[in-house]
Amino acid sequence: MHTPRIFTTPAMSGYAYKGISSAEYKDSLCRAVTSGLMSYDECLKVLREFALELRNTFSELRDVDAVFAAADKIDSIDSCITDAEGASSAEPTVQATALYKLTHRLYDALQDCTTAPCNKEVPCFMDVSFIRRSAHLQIAKACGILVNSIVIVHCLIKTITMRSASVMGGSDADSVFHAGLALSAYVNVQFSALSRCLNYSPGPEETKRRKAILRVVRHNIELCNKVAELVDPEIPYCFRDRTACCLNSMLDAVGSTSAECEEMVSNNDSAKSRLALAKKARTGFLHHLKTYKSLGLSIAFASFRRDKYVEALVYAIGSLFSMHRGYASTGNAGRIVVGKINHCLQMLLTFYKCKVRRVGASEYMARELYADMCSVHEDVEKRITPDLLLNPQVEIKLRDAALHNLSVMMNTWKEMNAGYFDVPEQSDGSPSQPSTSGLGSAAGAGEPQATSSLRAIEGTSSSPSQPSTSGLGSTAEGLGDQPTFYIPPQDHSYAQPSTSEEASSALQEAQVASHRSQTPSDDELEPPSNKRSRSA
Repeated sequence: MHTPRIFTTPAMSGYAYKGISSAEYKDSLCRAVTSGLMSYDECLKVLREFALELRNTFSELRDVDAVFAAADKIDSIDSCITDAEGASSAEPTVQATALYKLTHRLYDALQDCTTAPCNKEVPCFMDVSFIRRSAHLQIAKACGILVNSIVIVHCLIKTITMRSASVMGGSDADSVFHAGLALSAYVNVQFSALSRCLNYSPGPEETKRRKAILRVVRHNIELCNKVAELVDPEIPYCFRDRTACCLNSMLDAVGSTSAECEEMVSNNDSAKSRLALAKKARTGFLHHLKTYKSLGLSIAFASFRRDKYVEALVYAIGSLFSMHRGYASTGNAGRIVVGKINHCLQMLLTFYKCKVRRVGASEYMARELYADMCSVHEDVEKRITPDLLLNPQVEIKLRDAALHNLSVMMNTWKEMNAGYFDVPEQSDGSPSQPSTSGLGSAAGAGEPQATSSLRAIEGTSSSPSQPSTSGLGSTAEGLGDQPTFYIPPQDHSYAQPSTSEEASSALQEAQVASHRSQTPSDDELEPPSNKRSRSA
């Protein structure tokens, strides 16, 4: 009922949470608590239900890892809830003390859940029974319940103690917002690069192993995304260190599980460029996390901030990936605006390598890349308009952030190449206007067009020796010949942008996909229940 599902689109793949493990459910409860619609006692009843669901989930996972077999953490949480219930008629300070104790126990369980050894073990993610029983999704559900419980308890503490709505003020909220953008850029660009390891033809067994490694990476990324919801201005300082500790463990897990894939794509220039950009984004996120803990600036981040172009690029990419996830995780990836977002992302992902290679390059190259930046800015401004957005309350802020950072990129690029922009326009055809091709020119003349794409992580419809020629990869694994951009949210397929330095036309990609013969996967891992529900 509350188990997350895996969503898949041409741009990303991840976990979509449902019920009590979802951010939407958490937000609705917090609104009820802070508005006074839900009393102290009623809130504790909800937390008791959370604890019961958590106990049931741990019970289902008891043979997966010893962490889940131990009942002491759940017993401790139950005991703290009982203590908080006993303080129902006590003074607010007494109630808050009981709730703080509960929060610590919730953090203990979250730390155990996210760092369980099975989260990083490739053999587990190669085990068909592990996948079919959705053990990885059960772990994600447990983490979601714990994160939601922590946030709700903090809302209750703030309400009963009448603590100010913001712990630190606007600068705190700004750091939290940019932390989210940097993390979004890091995990999505990182995974996009690592997924290139499936573009080669290592043989069926090695392909299965590589898919399993990518499942492990994706799993740890998704747990990291969930825990990052605790990076919130409302969280008291006394718990921020615990949030950071948990996140650092998750980032270490993403790094360690990514290492082998990084080696596999070490000869791919596009992948190396994306990994370098992802590393910059990670540095930015860690800075904001330290600022959130009030530990000040790091030397690495000082370098990150000095490169205004890269900093703005990271935030622009993070903004658009965050917008895309809002559609993909809710089954709305087929909307027109998503195609616009994807196109902008494809172009932006080429800009880091272009910047590295073309600083101090010819006037034509400098103007060409500037024209592409103008083109992306125009697409966001005129084609991703507020009236097209599904959730304007959230997306307008992300859209504005993308526009602002694209403007910073454009201005910084002109400063870096001032000599080329301080002279009159030439009549030799050098681009001075935004690209109108719809493809952008920053992809790099003379660089090879991609001939292979990312195959499905959960299953593949063709042999490893026959890579797809679609720019986006297979987008309808096992669904027949369907020229669609949207993949129904199932656990058996994954596709990722596989453009090389040149951003491919979405229309061409769809046409290629529509003419590709689709056959069922040999290593289909979708739970039988999902198949029955889809065929009904």
